[in-house]
Amino acid sequence: MGNVQDAFKYNKARKNVIIGGLIILICITALSCVSSFLIYRAGFGDLPFIFQQALALFAVVVVEGAFVWLVYGFTRAFTSGLVRLVSLAGMGFLVTVMLINLVTHFMMVKHIELSEFQMEWIDWGAVTVFIAVLLIVLFITLADPVIRLIRLELRYIGKQQEKILEAKTEGLESDKIQAAMAERADFEADRLADQIIGAAQSHLPRHSQTSSIGYVQAQQSGRPRNEAGQDPKARSDQE
Repeated sequence: MGNVQDAFKYNKARKNVIIGGLIILICITALSCVSSFLIYRAGFGDLPFIFQQALALFAVVVVEGAFVWLVYGFTRAFTSGLVRLVSLAGMGFLVTVMLINLVTHFMMVKHIELSEFQMEWIDWGAVTVFIAVLLIVLFITLADPVIRLIRLELRYIGKQQEKILEAKTEGLESDKIQAAMAERADFEADRLADQIIGAAQSHLPRHSQTSSIGYVQAQQSGRPRNEAGQDPKARSDQE
């Protein structure tokens, strides 16, 4: 029973430590957000006031948001050793950026002369942080094991469909397909011939059909017929 209580107390204390560390990170990040906002805002001084504030806010979100994203991914989601190493290096880089922004902002407010490095940081160094963050996020996204598995699966599906299409293309040239095409051609020729014959019979004149029928009947009986279709011998007997 005592071991269970000790374990419960340990888990509760560990949870409190995690929550306390999270609160500290949030407070330091908030302070860095203010300093970063004031430093980045000067870089957009050529724009109207609203766009200046909005772009400076976006810059803060890029830097500070990337730090929060790396911390969360390192503790919750990143499993690959390479990805964890890159995220750890990225967190160290962003912490250094936050430190420089905080110190530079305090020195500017207190009207303390800035060093040459800080002047160069304000002029162009702080802007390069965006590109560094972009590279970190891009590398982690591409090196993620799940993304790699998705790429391999898509490659497998693509090769499978390619082989199927190649087999279908080769099958069109086989003897079986050629024989089936010849059989279908004969069938279509028979249907077309029947249609032509039927169309010709339906367009013949009616008197031509009657005369031809009478002529055929006369040939079958073996007796000559006059123009009216009667037998001349039968007509003389009647007279």
